[in-house]
Amino acid sequence: MTTRCRALAPALAALLATFAARAAEPVCAAIMVDADSGFVSRFPELLERIRSDLAARSDLDACARVALHASHADSIYVSVTLADGRSATRPAQRHEDVLPTLQALLLVPHEQPPVEAALARKAAVASAPAIRPVPTGTQPLASDRATPLTPNLASRTLGFELSLMGGPRMGEGQLALGLGALSLLEVHGWLIGFQGRVDRYQTLLDGDAELALELAALAGRRLHFRHFALDLNAGPAVAMKGLAMSRGDVRVVEPGVQRPPEPPEDPSTGPVPRLLLSARAGFSPRSVLRSFAGIEASLGPAHAEEKPSPDTSHFPVFTLGLVLGGTVGTR
Repeated sequence: MTTRCRALAPALAALLATFAARAAEPVCAAIMVDADSGFVSRFPELLERIRSDLAARSDLDACARVALHASHADSIYVSVTLADGRSATRPAQRHEDVLPTLQALLLVPHEQPPVEAALARKAAVASAPAIRPVPTGTQPLASDRATPLTPNLASRTLGFELSLMGGPRMGEGQLALGLGALSLLEVHGWLIGFQGRVDRYQTLLDGDAELALELAALAGRRLHFRHFALDLNAGPAVAMKGLAMSRGDVRVVEPGVQRPPEPPEDPSTGPVPRLLLSARAGFSPRSVLRSFAGIEASLGPAHAEEKPSPDTSHFPVFTLGLVLGGTVGTR
């Protein structure tokens, strides 16, 4: 009897150790799935389908935490944090790839020893391409107000856009209201394009209204952020201004009276070189239709000639103004 008890003692000890190990394992009801406001607004049905599918699976790690984030670059970021502290993040280009990605990251085969289960989980994570570990100290998304994984958007490889704009300018006692068009080509965040604008100048005290035409070649840089893009442009311009809107007098000449000399034609500044500087903030930068607002500055000589006549039109040496407009272009 004593010999039999001694033989059963190791088996009972192993059985108790197994039960203790099972009791020490965490017990979780279901996988926690959090999503930010961008994901919820764009894929509300997908979020519910993910939660119901993961809750129905018994071969997934129920103690894991899942975070979903939809960026403005049409990418969905899937973050998974396991109970042992390991975490991984993977971008999915299509919403159909989100659920298979989660299943690959959360799969835990049954009827396997702990070591083999850990190896199987590690192999499943390694088999998913483009998996990027989350840096130490970075927590996955836990609520709709969580910080996005990508604060800045990537620059376009190639983009083209056409804009219509308008706004006031002011300088040296002259006020101008104008309309114009702008075409830009974006290559990896660098900008090049052309701008044309027609302005109606009016002195603040008195004087006739004058029309001015301005053509500019611009180059600059676009900085992409989450909700807007900042354009910084500069370039040379050529402007011309004259008394095209002044009212002429009708003169009647009687027979036998010497005809008075013809009044001079509307004096013009001639082509005047200018330098154009602009800073514009574009909203919803990944949309086909978008709007922008900004400031523009123009500086240069007042006349094309060194010694113009007193009646010749002139530009303000420096002007500063606001610009508002809309854009249609590639995403």
